[in-house]
Amino acid sequence: MTTYIISEAKPKLGTLVKQAAAGKAIYLLNGKAMVALVPAHPTHDVTNLDVPAINRRLAASERTPTAPWKPRDAVRLAKQVLRRKSS
Repeated sequence: MTTYIISEAKPKLGTLVKQAAAGKAIYLLNGKAMVALVPAHPTHDVTNLDVPAINRRLAASERTPTAPWKPRDAVRLAKQVLRRKSS
């Protein structure tokens, strides 16, 4: 059994998925929550994936409220708050 915290697992995720698919027990910790990487058997054909559509969805997910903040995001938010307070 191999256990990683999320920050350790992120850069190795591709390798960890390959290991899990080969049968190795991989567990990920996020605070007190623990999940296991396990092989899945899709019920649909995964050979005809729409890769550009998948990449667009991944890029869009990086712009969600849970995405990592950038310095300019904090500045933008602070300006919004100040504008609301002054009105």
